[in-house]
Amino acid sequence: MGSKVIADLIITPLKQIGDERGAVFHFLKADSPNYKNFGEAYFSKINGGVVKGWKFHKIAEQNFCVPFGAVKIVVFDNRPDSPTCGVVQEILLDDKENYHLLSMPACLWYSFKSVSDNYSLLANIINIKHSPEESITLPLGTTEIPYEW
Repeated sequence: MGSKVIADLIITPLKQIGDERGAVFHFLKADSPNYKNFGEAYFSKINGGVVKGWKFHKIAEQNFCVPFGAVKIVVFDNRPDSPTCGVVQEILLDDKENYHLLSMPACLWYSFKSVSDNYSLLANIINIKHSPEESITLPLGTTEIPYEW
């Protein structure tokens, strides 16, 4: 899941219950330690090889999982008071070996790429309703983040 670990990022294995008919993919429960509040849930469809980001949320706390495909998520910590300020972490989430919940606090930069041939679905449950004023974006080629896609 990456060699450097950013403070306050939580990666939790999730259950899949499957049989010959299909499967149930667990995601987030109201009594999970990572659950803060419900504001909004959505899926982001990412075509194979496509990169989305960079994004930064001032308030929103996010909970990602990938119920279909595989997504590489890159997180950059530039919080001045963080013990991991300056660290970049790569995380692979998928619907097989790496079916995990990634819980991410506010104030971290992130970007993601579908590493599937066809497409991937990234599911997100955030603790507040989306507000455009609450987030900031940067272009993929920015020099403000020490990562090159």
